[in-house]
Amino acid sequence: MKDSLPRKKESGAALYKIAKILYDIDGWRPEHLLYQARRCDPMEKNTYIPAERQKKMMEYIEANTSAQIRELAEKFHVSEATVRRDLDDLDQQGALRRTHGGAIKVDRSTSYESMYSEKISQMLDEKHRIADAAAQLVHPGDTVLIDSGTTTYFIAQALSHHENLTLITNDLYIAYQTPIHPSSTLIVTGGMRRQGRQELVGTNTENFIRDTHVDIAFIGVDGIDLTGGATNANFAEVGVKRLMLRSAAKSVIVADHSKFGRVALARICDLQEVGLILTDSGIDPDMVTRLKKLNVQLEIV
Repeated sequence: MKDSLPRKKESGAALYKIAKILYDIDGWRPEHLLYQARRCDPMEKNTYIPAERQKKMMEYIEANTSAQIRELAEKFHVSEATVRRDLDDLDQQGALRRTHGGAIKVDRSTSYESMYSEKISQMLDEKHRIADAAAQLVHPGDTVLIDSGTTTYFIAQALSHHENLTLITNDLYIAYQTPIHPSSTLIVTGGMRRQGRQELVGTNTENFIRDTHVDIAFIGVDGIDLTGGATNANFAEVGVKRLMLRSAAKSVIVADHSKFGRVALARICDLQEVGLILTDSGIDPDMVTRLKKLNVQLEIV
């Protein structure tokens, strides 16, 4: 029995080497052999399932613009062969562009909008931190305007136990999914639902917000740029967001660090018009310095 254990380990290592050589030569990928090879690979110490690992790789590349194979292998505790396979799969999906030795993010058009189901699973830790910090800005008795979006969804969830609030939102998903304290009230603005989306926009939505005065408004954006200001990928939402800014005693833009340095299709406002920008600690330090020089109010969590 003792003699069989080393032979089993050696055969597994040999199997891995065969698969790696075949893949490195011409991308040959017999799935059953690679599956066994991954199980035997001494570098494979990660706890992610493949789909989750690929999602994390995408988030890392989106945040850093590009990444090298060795860099990703070290970060996710997998072999370089596994990283190559993941990057090839993501390249075929159009999620990134493969380069020699790594990958770079795909530049999206200024009008590109990710699907809600895609966005809600991205930057989860960052969004939860932002949501918790946002909830601390709210006091009992406040009237709170909550914009549509995934970060704002987590803010609404973080406010679920706050007492005596009046919550107003133009997001049907937030309205349907958010539990509230018995002493609180949740109001939906009304308006026209965008096709394939959950937010309400249009004249009725804008008129409702125009006639509303709230203590604090949490507003989501698609891009934050030093010269481009706060921007959004869809014209229909911009008018609503502008009115939210004006209707609040304190306006707060909530955005994870991946939104900085991006310019989307439609301008919402200059950054100096916002009461506070709330983001996470992944933001580039140089961006922080430049924002402060412009007297932009920034809170990092």
